[in-house]
Amino acid sequence: MAGPNTFEVAEIFGYSVNDQSTAAWKARNARHCRFRNSACTKDKKDDPLGICSLTDGVAAAAICPVRYLDGDRLFSDAAKLAFGEGVQFGVFPEIRILKIQDELGEHEKKIGKVDFVLGQIKNQNVIDFAAVEVQASYFSGLSTRPLFNHFMKHRDFGECDPKRRPDFRSSAQKRLVPQLQLKVPVFRRWGKKFFVVTDTQFFGALPEFSKTTMANSELTWLTYPIVEHNKTYVLGPVETVYSAWDDVQNSLREGSPPEPKEIVDELDSKLSGPPKGRPRILKT
Repeated sequence: MAGPNTFEVAEIFGYSVNDQSTAAWKARNARHCRFRNSACTKDKKDDPLGICSLTDGVAAAAICPVRYLDGDRLFSDAAKLAFGEGVQFGVFPEIRILKIQDELGEHEKKIGKVDFVLGQIKNQNVIDFAAVEVQASYFSGLSTRPLFNHFMKHRDFGECDPKRRPDFRSSAQKRLVPQLQLKVPVFRRWGKKFFVVTDTQFFGALPEFSKTTMANSELTWLTYPIVEHNKTYVLGPVETVYSAWDDVQNSLREGSPPEPKEIVDELDSKLSGPPKGRPRILKT
């Protein structure tokens, strides 16, 4: 079991590393992803790196966004909130929502892919839609490829160190924030629901931001605990958090500005510090 503040590999090709069953190894040897019921393509199509999640011994953190597709629950949960109960809807992956001109200004192209757009269907026509973004975590530490290769060959980790750390901060600042800044304002302008799916580990590492009501929500979070039960990791009950975009954007902004005097003091220290760190001195 992982110790405090450490994470170990939880799932490989959709099965707990503690699951040594014939079914688990059949899927692993076939490089099959059980969450989307097709071949895994993570990292390399011909030699996929099938690590799905890491665990701290209590709950897992997804390091592959496909992990959340387990049973299509996230789509049903989002659609109920967006369209209501008993509604037929379609799942449309990777829909581009922004139009720009090419370099010559002659042709129009689309950018800004949304992971999934849910379309409410009535009488064989789409009458409403909502966005779903899925966010897994990067990790820091040594490459997982040697660890993965050892497990696939020997069915255990041997002398390999299975500990890695999900880098929630980097994942939020470098991946999630730019994606939301590009897409949420568009859906807010349209008055359409926008959902972000994370696990409880990732969401719990985010900075605090104000919550609002369902009616006033511009950005709705669906967070799932990923917990092990009988050697199988499953998505636990969803927690729904409603938020306003401006509140989220302000909280996720990297850091807070210091007082100007702090900057002056730092510059002064460099000016009079060791020669290697001193600035070049020029004249206008």
